[in-house]
Amino acid sequence: MSIALTPSAGPPAGLRAVDTPPADPLASLRLPGLRDDLALLPAPAGQDGAPGWTIHDPVRNRYFRIGPEAFALIAHWHHANPRAIAAAVADDSLFEPAVEDVMGFYQFLAANNLTVTVDTAFLARQAAARKTGWFWWLVHNYLFFRIPLVRPDRFLSATARLVAPLYSRVWLAVVLLTAALAGLLVARQWDAFLHTFQHFFSPEGLALYGVTLLGTKICHELGHAYTAKRFGCRVPTMGVAFLVMWPVLYTDTTDAWRLVSRRQRLAVGAAGMLTELMIAVFATLAWSFLPDGPLRSAAYFLATVSWITTLAINLSPFMRFDGYYLLSDALDVPNLQERAFAMARWKLREWLFGLGVAPPEEMPATRRRILLVYSYVTWVYRLTLFLGIALLVYHVAIKVLGILLFAIEIGWFVARPFLNEAKAWWSLRDRFRPNLRSGLTLAGLAAAVGLTLLPVTSTVSVPVVWRASGFATVYAPLPARLEETLVARGQSVVEGEPLFRLTAPDLEGKLRQSELRIDWMQEQIARLTASREQLDRVRAMEEDLAATLAERQGLLDSRERLVVRAPLSGIVRDMEDALTPGRWIGPKLPLAMVVAPGSGELVGYVGEGDFDRLSPGAGAQFHPDDPLAPRRAAKVRAVDPVAVSVLDVPALASVNGGPVAVEGQAGPPPGQQPHGNAGRSALAPVEAVYRITLDVEPATAGSAQEGPERVTRGIVRVSGEARSFAERFWRMAASVLIRETGF
Repeated sequence: MSIALTPSAGPPAGLRAVDTPPADPLASLRLPGLRDDLALLPAPAGQDGAPGWTIHDPVRNRYFRIGPEAFALIAHWHHANPRAIAAAVADDSLFEPAVEDVMGFYQFLAANNLTVTVDTAFLARQAAARKTGWFWWLVHNYLFFRIPLVRPDRFLSATARLVAPLYSRVWLAVVLLTAALAGLLVARQWDAFLHTFQHFFSPEGLALYGVTLLGTKICHELGHAYTAKRFGCRVPTMGVAFLVMWPVLYTDTTDAWRLVSRRQRLAVGAAGMLTELMIAVFATLAWSFLPDGPLRSAAYFLATVSWITTLAINLSPFMRFDGYYLLSDALDVPNLQERAFAMARWKLREWLFGLGVAPPEEMPATRRRILLVYSYVTWVYRLTLFLGIALLVYHVAIKVLGILLFAIEIGWFVARPFLNEAKAWWSLRDRFRPNLRSGLTLAGLAAAVGLTLLPVTSTVSVPVVWRASGFATVYAPLPARLEETLVARGQSVVEGEPLFRLTAPDLEGKLRQSELRIDWMQEQIARLTASREQLDRVRAMEEDLAATLAERQGLLDSRERLVVRAPLSGIVRDMEDALTPGRWIGPKLPLAMVVAPGSGELVGYVGEGDFDRLSPGAGAQFHPDDPLAPRRAAKVRAVDPVAVSVLDVPALASVNGGPVAVEGQAGPPPGQQPHGNAGRSALAPVEAVYRITLDVEPATAGSAQEGPERVTRGIVRVSGEARSFAERFWRMAASVLIRETGF
């Protein structure tokens, strides 16, 4: 049977209408009540003057700051039903919360276990979410974890009266006068003050240093604890925290959140540093009267190094040290990092995509700018810090463990935030609309991907030195007196040409004595030869004569060497100043350098990731370190196929200010050639490097260009095989992995 339906027709007989609205699912919902042990405490007023309150959870000793609207919801929470709570708040206050606002506030309370609940499944899910295996616990906590040692609250309460005078104006005046007197006395002994640190380098000094440091840090933490106790706060624990396995003391002053006065909270946060400054003042005064020795060095440490390093670390607002809490209280922004980071992520998405999403919270424009600047600086600081920690654990730990910890550090603390932000962008994809910001962002992203994956980098930068293709440093063969200088700086000489004429009076005396002995022996031999009985003596004297003749020949050779000749054909450069006749010269003093003619050569070292991109004949451009020096065209002559074990160009070693990292002692300074092999044998490169040699081309075609007057350091950019950044990174990572794991 068919039924015709028309817009004006009612329901057919015997049929019931089905368009009745469904029942309201929230009508019978009852929210769990708040826990009876929670405390609602007054809090400082907001920047807009609105009153605030703090919820204290005594079980976990945690505090939650709420505003007037949340307070109104709590005041009517006994209605239990979300609609009833929203209606009651709207009737009794100026707020008009929606049911969604009530449910959102309930989710906040339930997530922090502030409600009375019988939902064991919910509690089980929370416990399971918090439970992690030992590996992930180690990943989360190996960089920072705490070990409570004492519960000092009763001790602090019993002894608070003993330190009460330290908070008086009289004591402040005493400290300021002491600081002025100590500064005046130190100014009169400034040179001695600067040289006191040398006493630490002894067993007694190091032991006293450790005791002093420990005592100072204990006083630092007691400063926090006593100040918190002075304002009526409870100090539940004190102990030691490990920051990258480095022990630091800590004091739990969470109870300071119950303080209404921001000034009091600032005092609690600054008390530790102020305590160390006070100790430094009296230590400076003590240094002026103590005798030289470890005790005076300890006072010097307290007066300088201790409080300076403490301020440098504790004043940093980028990690959760004293400076962070001071900044949070000064701005009156609880949970500073979480709120600032949320604001920064919102602003970043608006800059990149122009989503038009409302900010996570409303605040004055000035404060918003402060939080944005703080967030971005903190991100850069943390990125640098975590990369440094990753390199530290990589180099300190054993090979396999170092690689594992490095990967964890990079993955968890560096890569994970980027991945989380990428997931957030993906979750907001429905909000993306074509606009100028999105277009610029996509174009920039495509360009970055292209530059990463496409082989666009064809130039290889290699640290080199420009030096003559042939050179030799001239020295005196033995201690001698200069008789005559036969050349001048810049003069061309040929191999074997005399450069200096020296004389050695001792040598001349020895030569005269040997000649006299030879003459006497020859006369004796001639007289004894006629007698048969003296033949044995003749043979002995002949042996002595031969030895004396050899000695004279050696002396003659030494006298011949006193005429210092050019070891090669070239130009005389870098002559020693004041080479006047009559000056005595030692064999370690370089007299001059003879440089071979020509445009010279470039010698440097290329890293393992780039050496296979270079080939003989490739063009290059040399850029000297001196920005005023002209560039030089060059061409690759050879690239050694085997990594060098010792650097033969000391000017490029890191110990001499060069770019190649080495293990060893510093050689001669850049620009000065070592004498023999001195300074070279210890310069072993840390990573594999390969020697590259390039010929410098003349400045103009057909012209002869002179080589450098001295060794010139710089960078040569060589045309090589094009390779993408991604491929270069992969090769470098694979090389390090293979080397460190011993595959």
